[in-house]
Amino acid sequence: MDHSRESEVLVMTNSEILDLFSSINCAKQGDGYAPHKPILILLILEKILSGHQNLFTFLELDHELKKWLEKYGSNNASNTRNEPFWRLKNDGIWDVDAPESLTNQGSTPSPNQLIEVNVTARLKEDLYRDLIHNSELVKELAKLIVNKYVNESVRTAFIADVAPNIQLLNRQYWWVSQNQTYNQEVPGNFMWSPKTNVNGGTVPSYEYMKDMRVGDIVFSFAGTYIKAIGVVTAPAQSSVKPDFGTAGSNWINDGWLVDVAFQELGIAEFKPRDHMDLLAPTLPVSLSPIRPDGGGNQIYLAKISKEMSDVLISLSKGVGDSIVDELSQSLEFDSSKEDLPAVEEIKMRTDIGETQKLQIIKSRRGQGIFKAQVRQIENVCRVTKVSNPRHLIASHIKPWSKSDDAEKISGFNGLLLAPHIDHLFDKGFISFEGNGNLLLSKQLDKSILDRWSIDKSINVGSFRSEQQEFLEYHRNVVLI
Repeated sequence: MDHSRESEVLVMTNSEILDLFSSINCAKQGDGYAPHKPILILLILEKILSGHQNLFTFLELDHELKKWLEKYGSNNASNTRNEPFWRLKNDGIWDVDAPESLTNQGSTPSPNQLIEVNVTARLKEDLYRDLIHNSELVKELAKLIVNKYVNESVRTAFIADVAPNIQLLNRQYWWVSQNQTYNQEVPGNFMWSPKTNVNGGTVPSYEYMKDMRVGDIVFSFAGTYIKAIGVVTAPAQSSVKPDFGTAGSNWINDGWLVDVAFQELGIAEFKPRDHMDLLAPTLPVSLSPIRPDGGGNQIYLAKISKEMSDVLISLSKGVGDSIVDELSQSLEFDSSKEDLPAVEEIKMRTDIGETQKLQIIKSRRGQGIFKAQVRQIENVCRVTKVSNPRHLIASHIKPWSKSDDAEKISGFNGLLLAPHIDHLFDKGFISFEGNGNLLLSKQLDKSILDRWSIDKSINVGSFRSEQQEFLEYHRNVVLI
């Protein structure tokens, strides 16, 4: 017998790998497919992307399999989370190592059985070898699995939940020039541009706003410096122009607003002009934000390459990496739907345009232009001093349901509050005097203050004159 090829390394082409995963036997569920195997495969790919060795136990995958099957599967789908782990071997993708007592029992071992004897599985060695250092192939495989086997309405949320690092392989990179609006947009954690120029003409830089996606990285340029780095937290939405003071007086009122969590670089900020030997080779061929000599172009938003982003990050001396890592945690890729009668009533109105309708609706959830303008005025929860915007709610002082259109989106009608403080404030258990003293409702269970570490004698600081009218309403009407 000829043994000369026994040690030969098998090589699969990318197209063969894609074909292999495209032909998996995925159980039907209604008009689509059951999510069991797609979830398992995405979990495996996510771990490979992070350098996981080619050995997977059912135990290490069990919690996430259960969690995501509960969310994306039919009723009791998580009860059969053992099925994909055991049956994926039939698709020629991996091998399962289990005692003969399980392999010979004639049925799929239960989750407890797989855990008790620590059943493991490995991808085919040639497949693992082709995937372990190939993020592009991992991304293509994930895209194939999601597009073929996952309902279109939940695809983005599905991959973001199950494989967030793979989702971020699709992130884009942007440079925003904020000389006129830095002081409003960065503290407010947003970007805004008109939809067109004053003559109604298309502006490529403004059109880019619609292309920004959750997870994208943004470099903020102002006063010749890269001063802040942000991560997109919500895509573009129609929005009226925020209050920019004297800036932007010649811009039309109808525009695009993108939510961006920004952090300033502080002492790590730098001048791109001082580093053009590194940056010039990475500049966009067209619509570049700066010229090879370091001079700026009249462009609000520019799309840049990952290579240029990597250079900008490196110039921040490690601060940029930390910012991106921190801001990329807990991104939400699916937007909640609003179907309350009050919202439906707004949708039916004919006295205001679609942009105004959208902003009024979003303001009910503390989103959109309302959140952006509250963040220009308030930057911490006044009671807890928490400043991370991901953990704060933009809460109306005068309730949304009692406010007129202007009040619904006014930044002066809002406070940034930690969730438990928002609960107390929204339900009228607490309020604030104009000088910042905390007011307590007679209906408040005072033990709550101790359990939630709230100092009843706290003074949260004075309020602006524009906020006082709303606070007076809250004290007189909402406080119970």
